[in-house]
Amino acid sequence: MPTVYLSSIGHVHGEPREVSELDALLPAPAPAGGGLATYRASDLDTWELAALAAEHTLLGCPSSPDVLLYVTQNDADTVDSLARLMYRLGLLDVEHLVVAGHDCGNFGPSLRVAMDLLRDPARERVLLVLADRAGSARRRVMANGMSVFSDGAAACLVTAREPGGGGPRFAVEAVATRTRVRPDAGDGAQAGILATVELARGSVSDLARITGLAVMEYDHVMFANYRTDSQQFLAQAMGFPPERLLLGSVGRLAHCFSADILVTLDEQYTTGGLAPGSRLLAAATGPSSWSTIALRTL
Repeated sequence: MPTVYLSSIGHVHGEPREVSELDALLPAPAPAGGGLATYRASDLDTWELAALAAEHTLLGCPSSPDVLLYVTQNDADTVDSLARLMYRLGLLDVEHLVVAGHDCGNFGPSLRVAMDLLRDPARERVLLVLADRAGSARRRVMANGMSVFSDGAAACLVTAREPGGGGPRFAVEAVATRTRVRPDAGDGAQAGILATVELARGSVSDLARITGLAVMEYDHVMFANYRTDSQQFLAQAMGFPPERLLLGSVGRLAHCFSADILVTLDEQYTTGGLAPGSRLLAAATGPSSWSTIALRTL
């Protein structure tokens, strides 16, 4: 699997709202604890959030991207949104695609699509844009209680060559995705947890075969902005000690679907939480999939 590179990360979120405010709007209280404090809500359309993040990323792009990947799970009209997004960004003749189907886990499959696109030597850079909105308050709380959904977007350049310049830059050395649609999806939380652990271990095993690296050779493991106790459980399921868990801004941003990992990479690099040469395992999880991504800080 050829190495690709992430750079020029841009992200945007809605306005902060107290998680406790959801209690009056839901039949059951929003999940408490686990680091959750505020979530983000926006009146902008999903494509508009995508455009704001992408505009920041394009500031670091030496020329137009060869392909734009629009990654979204709850944009109801991606055809119209793509047209508006491409026009807003001035990319009128750039190839574009939509990636969806794995909900919060879309980051992993979208990276694999970008990597495949860059196998063509005629393509040098892919603009990857991940954007979602929860919509109504009743859709804010995850069904499993692991977090509260926020509105926002993140974007980056995925390139076949190592980018120059400064700022957060990462090598993506491999991506391994395991999928399993469960016919017993309604059999309770315990069955769901066991299925998730099985997917996690399978994905990590696949990645080890690709990279030749064992789990303990990575400095950090990271997830989307789930409750911190949920992340600790998932890290242990992957074989990581708790001290190697790299947390995002769970309390400040809550969980912005598939954008969280890019946001955390940018923030941790900017604040000095990631040293050059650090190896990371990022896990992007969906209802029926688990992607494990091997990254290295440049």
